[in-house]
Amino acid sequence: MCHLFTPVTAILEAMHAHEVRAVGGSVRAYLRHDPTTGLDLDLATTATPDETERALHTAGIVTTDAGKRWGTITAHIGGQTFEITSLRQDTYMPGSRYPTVTFGTDWETDALRRDFTINAIYLSPAAGEGEEPEIYDPFDGQTDLRNGIVKFIGDPEKRLSEDPLRLYRFWRFCGTYGMGGVTTDLITIFQNAIPGLVSVSRNRRQSEWTKLLATPQAATVLAELERHNLLTPLNPET
Repeated sequence: MCHLFTPVTAILEAMHAHEVRAVGGSVRAYLRHDPTTGLDLDLATTATPDETERALHTAGIVTTDAGKRWGTITAHIGGQTFEITSLRQDTYMPGSRYPTVTFGTDWETDALRRDFTINAIYLSPAAGEGEEPEIYDPFDGQTDLRNGIVKFIGDPEKRLSEDPLRLYRFWRFCGTYGMGGVTTDLITIFQNAIPGLVSVSRNRRQSEWTKLLATPQAATVLAELERHNLLTPLNPET
């Protein structure tokens, strides 16, 4: 089994009747050969939230369900927490801040609701000893990851209207993975999306801003934001 999955062996065994894959930051770190220790290991599954709960409880694994509305069950193992989220489709209605969630079993549908190509790379546990884990990458996020490109899945303007916080996430990802995805057209879209931030609480903006400032290339990102007159609108401290 891929070393990434070692901490969640009990979860994989408990959910043997359902497909489970890793997704998110731990997968990006694995693909870049970066350290994965201490990173959140987020899992996606074909199981519904109820099926996930039942499987984990049967195995004696303690869970909490604060994120169950969004399909997330949190497992507690050895002092660590692991989020297991059911595959889902998000449908945004005009005037509604939160999407309507529909659970399913299709991996591409789940990938389509994610924000960036590098955030829609799924890694399956290896089937046997010495085998390489299977990678599911419907939008070729691996190429973007290698080239330091942060790229929206779908229309950037639409994705930002769904969740204005993606403005911060884009630049935070740039601060970690590279600035190759910054284009003139995208800057214009960002400038037009600024008014949408009025619907986002100061605390949520502050949280994302703090994460951005902690990235390895934060100084480069801040200089780019200043160059495009985005620094002051995005900085929640101004």
